[in-house]
Amino acid sequence: MDQSVANNRCKYCKEELTLYQECLTCINCNEGTHTKCSKKGSVPGGLSGDVFFKYTCSECSSTSTEVFVRDKMPWVQVITLILHHMQTRTPGLARKGYFHWKTHIATFITKYWDVLFSKDFKRKKKWMGTVAGALSHNSPLIFSSGTSAVNDQGWWTLTYPQLLPKIIVDINSEFISKKLKYKENKVLIYSDVNLFEEIAIEKGIKREFLETVNNSEISKMVYVKESIPDSSSKKIRSEKIVQKLSLLPTIEKINEASPKKYIKLDNHIDQVNKKSDLIMDKNKLYKKPGNFLDPFIHYNTSLKSISHFIGAKLSVKLTGTIREELILSPYSGLYLKPYILRDTESFPTWLQLMAEIQLKGNEKNENFILQPRYPIDYTYVQPSHIPAINSLCNQFFWEGIDLTESLQYPDFSCVALYKKLIVAFGFIVPNVNVNENYLSFIFTRPGWRNAGLGRFIIYHLIQTSLGKDITLHVSITNAALILYQKFGFKVENVELGFYDKYLRRDTTESKHAFFCRLER
Repeated sequence: MDQSVANNRCKYCKEELTLYQECLTCINCNEGTHTKCSKKGSVPGGLSGDVFFKYTCSECSSTSTEVFVRDKMPWVQVITLILHHMQTRTPGLARKGYFHWKTHIATFITKYWDVLFSKDFKRKKKWMGTVAGALSHNSPLIFSSGTSAVNDQGWWTLTYPQLLPKIIVDINSEFISKKLKYKENKVLIYSDVNLFEEIAIEKGIKREFLETVNNSEISKMVYVKESIPDSSSKKIRSEKIVQKLSLLPTIEKINEASPKKYIKLDNHIDQVNKKSDLIMDKNKLYKKPGNFLDPFIHYNTSLKSISHFIGAKLSVKLTGTIREELILSPYSGLYLKPYILRDTESFPTWLQLMAEIQLKGNEKNENFILQPRYPIDYTYVQPSHIPAINSLCNQFFWEGIDLTESLQYPDFSCVALYKKLIVAFGFIVPNVNVNENYLSFIFTRPGWRNAGLGRFIIYHLIQTSLGKDITLHVSITNAALILYQKFGFKVENVELGFYDKYLRRDTTESKHAFFCRLER
């Protein structure tokens, strides 16, 4: 129900219309009525909380009958409505209040498809994946996961079960527009949840109706509403600038979370810091004050700077280490598994060549047995990978690339290693727009290509961005465009001279780029 109709009375029963009741508003006379007071007694389909119609009352209708025309509903709106209906009408299906996304939600959508969507809405083959992506993407603002409560994945419920679907949709719509406005004005928002609830209170929702299904799972940090002035005056900026919260975990937090796994981390960092105190500059040694290294970003990773460090061997720049502990993501706060996939079947050209050389060199050795190949391990990016990745990017793309920032969102990364050698990697930058992620870099070493490494990395990165569009730029002469098109990327436009400021002048690769998008 619109805010403008909130204090009106029902056209039929004359009782007051409130935000906590299912109400319809006639598009002609703008008078409201309770859903139960309508001539039919309910809306078409009879779903609880369903007021997503263009409603014309019987007095305004040319046929003297009520007319209901279904609004165009996004997937978030559909799922919100269904969860509210099941919580109200069929709570017995739930496990501890949570419903399974496939068994319950997707099945319900299939059953009520004609009720939920207009006739011209096309059912896509992968619509169930869109449902799963919408649930994950809008967590925990609208939907809450029941993984910890049910001890199983795929179970969901509404974060604010006492609010009607219409109210949740209206708040979310205003939340998105405000967040965009704050981003344009450089306003720092430390908590989406607090902004969401602030909008609800502005709409007249009482705080007791904002009780979440599980307060312990939702972070409620301080919500800051101070803009950063765009001024060149250092004095003004020093007075007005807002201190950002660090996304990276501190040593104390890590040790508190898992003291057994990280008991030696402090000692390791102390040893590394001592080595980095001495810096070589034009054959002169001098001391660098303070701690140079951080536990999660412990390299100055530009290729030019790292070459100055004493003890930074070539093997350090070319290879990374394999980590067996869980990886704590500063972006999501989740512990990521050490490995995404361990591939024991792919046999790239380089490995074939090495095997042939060994066999040729040992033809006269009757006892020689070719050792089995090692697996190719796919993992999330780690600090020890950054020097090697930067080195490869500077060599094969252009100078000055530093992917240290990717450590802030390792969830959107994939690095392929053979033993300790980085052979391929890919990165996505999340939330470049409200509903868009950007595929920034993807690379496979020469000799390791055409073996499926890049294909798997793209597949994995797409899975990390369910429910969001993915965009990228690719040179118009780059054969990788064919691979992107196989995954559903479509060329939107051509950007002339896109790589002018990046590529070297002597390069043979085109500096014009295709801008591609994968719509979700």
